[in-house]
Amino acid sequence: MSGPVPAALTHPAAYPVLRDVTPRYSDLGPDGAITATGVVRWFEDARVGMQLPSFRRLVEDGEFGAFRVLLASQGVERLDAMPFDGKYRIGVGIRRVGGSSFTYGYGVFCEDRCVALGDTVTVFATEAGPAHLPDALRTDLAGLVLDEPDASPSYRPGPERRERSAYPFATSLRARVGDIDTNRHVNNVALVGWYADGVAALHDELLTPGWGGPPPEIAPSSYRVQYVAEVGYPAEYEIGVAVLAVARNTVTYGLGVFLGERCVGLADATGPRGELGPDALDAWRMIGT
Repeated sequence: MSGPVPAALTHPAAYPVLRDVTPRYSDLGPDGAITATGVVRWFEDARVGMQLPSFRRLVEDGEFGAFRVLLASQGVERLDAMPFDGKYRIGVGIRRVGGSSFTYGYGVFCEDRCVALGDTVTVFATEAGPAHLPDALRTDLAGLVLDEPDASPSYRPGPERRERSAYPFATSLRARVGDIDTNRHVNNVALVGWYADGVAALHDELLTPGWGGPPPEIAPSSYRVQYVAEVGYPAEYEIGVAVLAVARNTVTYGLGVFLGERCVGLADATGPRGELGPDALDAWRMIGT
């Protein structure tokens, strides 16, 4: 998430749509809790399941040509541990409606306790590029607007973050056919998983080389993602990682996805610092920008 979150959004009553969520085994991390990547999958399921009847009728009647709905940016913040046996609901609403884009807001609740928040900036596009939102879609979105609009600035890392040289550490990754979605590019949930892979590779390099992987208690609990270009298949990519800040309790990472020298995606991730000794902290700081 970027910027402060209005307190109202941490209450279920703020959301015009609430739906139950059943955790899946694939949502869990090594610690047995639901990961931030798993929560992003919940956001996608909730978004795809939204009812937009006026716009659906427009499309089904053949009154609108070919279009795509693309993501420009996305955020997720896990606020507390999320055990597998919790009873979860996800709230969904619209935080902002622009000329060619709109922003979903999400809240995840265990009973009535808010355990995760998120948002997605969605762009409506035709073959010519971003297009004005159809009136029928605006009508549907108007019925889903949250009482607390999105007043936070967009997530836009500086141009230096698109340079491969900004990332002292990198790990290679090949796109898999299972990563592709209906738009025929790598799915947004898969991309968040790639960023998680990048941070885990750094942790493994510095802290726990060998079998078993890095400590799950220091995995990132929040991501802020910008989609720079479509990430396709088949291709070999690099995930660049830099440590942006080491605070008393947290570490913030800068991440980039590169196809050769071309940047196709950016993200910031924040997670617990954990109980690290001086040597580990010094090594971590050396991976700074």
